[in-house]
Amino acid sequence: MVGMRHVVVATSLVIGMVAAGFLVTKEDIVPPETAGIHVARSVDPLLGIEYTKSNRRINMKAFGLSERMQQSALDRMRRIEQRHGRKIELLLEGADNPNAVVDAFCGDTAQVRPRYAALRFLVKEKNGLRNALRVSSVTGLDAQDWAVLAPVSDVYEAIELIDNREKDATLMALAAILEGREQDALKGFAPWGRGLLPGQWSWEKVVSTYAGLDERVIEYLAVMHLFVEAATSDGGICGEEDDQSG
Repeated sequence: MVGMRHVVVATSLVIGMVAAGFLVTKEDIVPPETAGIHVARSVDPLLGIEYTKSNRRINMKAFGLSERMQQSALDRMRRIEQRHGRKIELLLEGADNPNAVVDAFCGDTAQVRPRYAALRFLVKEKNGLRNALRVSSVTGLDAQDWAVLAPVSDVYEAIELIDNREKDATLMALAAILEGREQDALKGFAPWGRGLLPGQWSWEKVVSTYAGLDERVIEYLAVMHLFVEAATSDGGICGEEDDQSG
């Protein structure tokens, strides 16, 4: 009886080992380098910024603009506000797709923050060139076709939501998007690179390579800031429970 008991136990152990081995071969093992990739994503450092008139210079600095560029943006905002401040409010209030506009300018449910989400409404593409809309001539806020295919959220995540985020990340990311160089930014090609060599990540190289791009970025940031200011202000489309951030 004892010998038979030993045989039964041994047989059970063998069967268990074979079954366990079979299950292991069928299990999808997540490689260590990919496990928890979403958990490791950094929080947007500009998540808490507030779009107000008093914060304009502070925010432009946070976006990575130099003092000269900050002043240029502030001057541009002042001129647009004086001439078209009320029109901006009316454009937001009269949008054909109010839910999409709220999503873009309020930041409650959008995958990207308003400084990126607003691109689809505030930037138009003509002959392959992307520019901020002219408030003086626009008659409505419509989502633009180019933004449907452009990997805006991918660029946002790749440049902004990383541990070693550059101080001028927003400036550089928007420049890549406005110039249609999203793939260069995503693949880390210079001047949006991550390497140790000089010039791999360089705003100066962006300016020297793409003439006029710095002014286009300034114009977009000025227009975007005014629209988000209006949207998140008291009585704006975002309402009292708005998330006045990034």
